Amino acid sequence: MSKAFDARALEQIDSPEATAAAYFSHFRSPNATAEDYLAFEHWHARDEAHRKAWARVEQEWEGAGKMRADARILAIRERALANRRPRRNWRRPVAVAAAIGAVMIGGIAWQRHQDTPPRLAQAEARTFSTGTGQQASFRMLDGSTITINTGSTLTVSESDTRRSTRMKQGEAFFEVAKNPRKPFVVEAEGVTVTALGTAFAVRDLGGDGVRVTLVHGRVRVDMPAAAGKPPQSTLLSPDMQLTWRKGRYSIAPVNTAQQLSWRQGMIVFDRTPLAQAVAEINRYSPQEIVVASASLARRPISGSFRAGVTRGFLQSLEASGIARVVNESATGAELVEP
Repeated sequence: MSKAFDARALEQIDSPEATAAAYFSHFRSPNATAEDYLAFEHWHARDEAHRKAWARVEQEWEGAGKMRADARILAIRERALANRRPRRNWRRPVAVAAAIGAVMIGGIAWQRHQDTPPRLAQAEARTFSTGTGQQASFRMLDGSTITINTGSTLTVSESDTRRSTRMKQGEAFFEVAKNPRKPFVVEAEGVTVTALGTAFAVRDLGGDGVRVTLVHGRVRVDMPAAAGKPPQSTLLSPDMQLTWRKGRYSIAPVNTAQQLSWRQGMIVFDRTPLAQAVAEINRYSPQEIVVASASLARRPISGSFRAGVTRGFLQSLEASGIARVVNESATGAELVEP
């Protein structure tokens, strides 16, 4: 009868690599629990050495590619498992991890003697783009859904250890099908968001940072070193928004329905400075609005507007006496004091 996996006992292991390998081995078994994943998230977030060790384990496993199914490699693994001695509870995952290590090392040697390099077990990456004012949705094979907002480009790929999305620009909403063996990872400007089963949005702020909005579930956000600060990592809770800029991040509660109203084709403002509202409206239309004065730019506005219907937004500003529209054309308009 197999013994229970003891996440706390892993803290007794001196080497982060051994701990990472033990977690990796356990997560590829059917015995991993929600508590095990939570313990891993805390371990991963606590130290940069832990994150580097985990990244190395993932990289080595993915690099092993198809040789994991080679009969000689499987024989090495079976011998390693058969010859291990009984140990304390926390030693068992390490023994399995050592077997995985034997597979990796044997696999690397095997690769070097092949005439052609092995093909990684990874689906071909697919790139999706939307133009100004466009939105698109697609469903992955595992049931996860990605909804892409205006002016966005992202690349999606999948290996046997994780599902990956790299955002090049724009914004997307992710509804992730739960699969503990294959975390869902989104990367934007060096920031990575890791989830198992959850719903969240990621927005690339155009070279000015990244914003992550969590609707439900839980995600881990890893941020790169910047402005003399070391890499940072944190866990995000539902109805919270993380903004990362210039090596610093902040977390604040957020109205997710309002923030993600673009999914229903709407843009919602609640006492939003006019300059910020105009910048958001401009994302959805080739007609660029300009605010003429600083005092007008600071004026707050509230309301719901149809994304891409710039004329309706301008009419509302004039009707409410907030601003007057001048020099309007198909490509631009200027807002001045009423």
